[in-house]
Amino acid sequence: MLFIPRPLKIAAVCAALMLILFSRRPEMVLHPEFWAEDGWIFFVQADTQGADALVTPYGGYHHLLLRILAAAAAGLDARWIPVAYISANLLAVVLIAIALFSPRWTLPNPAACALAIALLPHTGEVFGNLTNLQWLSALGLVWLLVARDPLNKRQYATDGLLAGVIGLTGIFSILLTPLFVWRAWRRKTQPSMFLASVVAITAAIQIWTLLCSADDPSSSAWPPLESIACIVGYRLPASLFFPMKFAVQLPHAALDGLGVLFVGLLIAAAAWKGRGQNIRGLLVAVIILLIAATIFRSRSYLWAFGSLADGDRYFFLPKLLTAWLLISGWSVPGLFRGAATATCGLGLLASAVDWHYERLADHNWPEYARRIEAGEALSHIPVNPKGRFFDHPGRHRKEPLQNSANFQ
Repeated sequence: MLFIPRPLKIAAVCAALMLILFSRRPEMVLHPEFWAEDGWIFFVQADTQGADALVTPYGGYHHLLLRILAAAAAGLDARWIPVAYISANLLAVVLIAIALFSPRWTLPNPAACALAIALLPHTGEVFGNLTNLQWLSALGLVWLLVARDPLNKRQYATDGLLAGVIGLTGIFSILLTPLFVWRAWRRKTQPSMFLASVVAITAAIQIWTLLCSADDPSSSAWPPLESIACIVGYRLPASLFFPMKFAVQLPHAALDGLGVLFVGLLIAAAAWKGRGQNIRGLLVAVIILLIAATIFRSRSYLWAFGSLADGDRYFFLPKLLTAWLLISGWSVPGLFRGAATATCGLGLLASAVDWHYERLADHNWPEYARRIEAGEALSHIPVNPKGRFFDHPGRHRKEPLQNSANFQ
């Protein structure tokens, strides 16, 4: 077998990831634009609130990593800020891929797991923007949950910093705290207890922020189990292993059955006593917690998930972790290896059929950026996806950037 040095393998996988994402959505590189909250939350608030934006909740909780990145980009000419946001998103993909090759990560076939990030059947809304970077950064918590304990002080400190920043980015720390506590109880090591404490503290901050939020959460009762099974069947196994046009035509009864079967297979994978049961159990628990949280949050408008046009970000992590479970099955001898390989093949075929993500419009952001840099207050600035707009009061720099005129 040909031996490929580890650094070369990592570089090849990262390059392949970027090429795949470019081929699926080239416009994010060819004409960078803001995506939704990139404009009216992160860009505008970084400009108008300064450092206060770092601790400003949105949607009832903190987005610390996204706020830090927005603050770091705020000094750039407005034209380049979408480029900075997109670059940060793609850099996160590269860092996740590199982390999967770490000796502390024990899931097999890291190259395939890394490539699955870009090859996954998905609408692509988590890629190429700052707003949905939180779904990618959440993989950092998953990595910490599964990884071996740190071997030195540098790794110890890095784990704590990652847990703190990512824990304050989205609500994932709230969902995963019980798993980190279980992990600490199981390992009984100082690093695992430290990590569980950090995640629990960030979860407490996010819970407090949610409770103090002015948002009025829905008080609707849970939808019928049949509706939940149908949505789970549709947004996970159906859209993961079948082309979108086929998935949307499946009858409700078939989707109900797929949803029940999917959850049953997850539980069976967690209960199987073979090698790596602890890791499989943790990944399955994360998938189930994410699905439950999504359904709970959307219980009053679960019908909205009947279309793949929006909301696939909520299912990106369950889809990816399911793919990782299947990829880990390649290392199991016998019938299970064949079934896991064939299922991954179905997912790859589904991606090939729906290869191109939805094309994003070119709204000529450089022209709006030129006017913002000139101090002009603008309203109704269009952003992707279609139908979103934001206002900006105009920038009033004491010393305008020397190269602003170049963009006129």
